Amino acid sequence: MTTNHTNDAATKTVKIATDRFGEMEFREESVISILGGIIGFPNLVRYVLIQRPTDAPFYWLQSLDDPTLALVLVNPVLFKEDYNPKLPEGLHEELKAKPGEITLFAIVTIPAGRPQDMTANLLGPLALNPASRLARQLVLDDGVYTHRQPIIPAQP
Repeated sequence: MTTNHTNDAATKTVKIATDRFGEMEFREESVISILGGIIGFPNLVRYVLIQRPTDAPFYWLQSLDDPTLALVLVNPVLFKEDYNPKLPEGLHEELKAKPGEITLFAIVTIPAGRPQDMTANLLGPLALNPASRLARQLVLDDGVYTHRQPIIPAQP
């Protein structure tokens, strides 16, 4: 892993050589800290959110702690309009968020060679406060959502 920090007078930056995107440079204030990490990656806590192209519905969550890890995220409301899980008590305080400030993202799984079968994990959304750059992966157990929600509706 190659992570370099640059301290310009105006802006601190973080450089990383990623497997997927090559060498990239980010402003330090764009780094997201995921409290407790992500399930399966508990020690990886520093990430950046990349949207390419900038109007695409999908994002890449690139780990700064492991340049080989980049997860695909999507706003679940884009394909499941009624997605509105109950957030755990204390989450707003933990993420230093005001009411309405938390954005939920679902982690996407894309089967090799079958993008039409991609699914999203609605049971383990990533709750992000863009203002504080703090996030936490939630584990929902309300029995309403699935960890394999189809993103593209089945064709008749």
